[in-house]
Amino acid sequence: MKNLCLLPLLFLAFFSSSAFAGWKCNTTTTAGFPSQCSRAGVQDSPEALISAFVDAVVALNTNVNRKDYKAGVCTMNGSQNAICGYSYTSFGTVMNNSIGAIKEAVVCPATIEVRGPDSAAIKSGDKYYVAWQSSSVTSDICHSSCSYLGESASSSNCYLTTGSTSTGYCNFVVGLNTASPSCGAESGYTSPAVGDPLTPVVDPGDGGDDGTDPGPGDGGNPGDGNNGGDGDSGFDGELSFTNPGSLNADSVLDSEVNAVHYQAFVHGMQVDLNHSGFGVAMEEFQQKIAAANSGGTCQTADIAILGTIISFDAHCALFAGISPILSAVFLAAWSLLALRVFLSA
Repeated sequence: MKNLCLLPLLFLAFFSSSAFAGWKCNTTTTAGFPSQCSRAGVQDSPEALISAFVDAVVALNTNVNRKDYKAGVCTMNGSQNAICGYSYTSFGTVMNNSIGAIKEAVVCPATIEVRGPDSAAIKSGDKYYVAWQSSSVTSDICHSSCSYLGESASSSNCYLTTGSTSTGYCNFVVGLNTASPSCGAESGYTSPAVGDPLTPVVDPGDGGDDGTDPGPGDGGNPGDGNNGGDGDSGFDGELSFTNPGSLNADSVLDSEVNAVHYQAFVHGMQVDLNHSGFGVAMEEFQQKIAAANSGGTCQTADIAILGTIISFDAHCALFAGISPILSAVFLAAWSLLALRVFLSA
């Protein structure tokens, strides 16, 4: 029941993403060219944005009279805004136009997962252990212009290095440095990875590993009709359980010391969801919704009157004002339908 209560939170976390610093179309340009701006996305510089925008215009262009699109020069208007020009030809006449670009602020995730260094793997019983501790992370980490505290590191998942039984590594989670969240050059960050499991999967086979029939002591004898119950299994028919006592979970959530570990728990659940069959299906569903939202273009018309090109595109601006509302309504409807189908399964 508790897992079902967590599903709406995980569902929202799956469809949310953290932005990064970059250049995108400003509000006015987005209203006039919603599909082109969506396709251009967020770029590292105004010049990269106008180039991506022109590529999007060419890809979505349905007006055969507009040709030879070329990206122009970008002019800065302060440190957060720019005007970038582009040109095209219509009926043999060169036409000039421009878009507005704006630099969005950095939005840092509360936690990130990092791959730890390769360390020795030690076998004990039927399981391996990685000789590494999160306390060894002493330096802060800078990733995507966001600073994370090394002292907040907590272990996430550990693996054997693929194909090895002598080395392994652990992924770990670090929390944002809220006092000074910004940083410069990348340092200390390696993308999390998945290797071989610490507990190898052993195929039990038929109970005999030397090609002979299973003996009466390995559970393979017919017994008395209870699947070999009279074999030498070592089970006395009773199970014991020791109550560990009550757990005060409120103290964990209320403590600032454990705030990062709580975030790591939520992050781990989100990672598990993203790698699950349901998470993969939702990712494909989101991509299809995004592709459907940016696939159409508004038809316009150009008429040459006395050497002047007149474009009829006012209806496009009108539709651009209501299309975000329609997109949000239908996205919400389909998302709720998908969640209901999943919970009914």
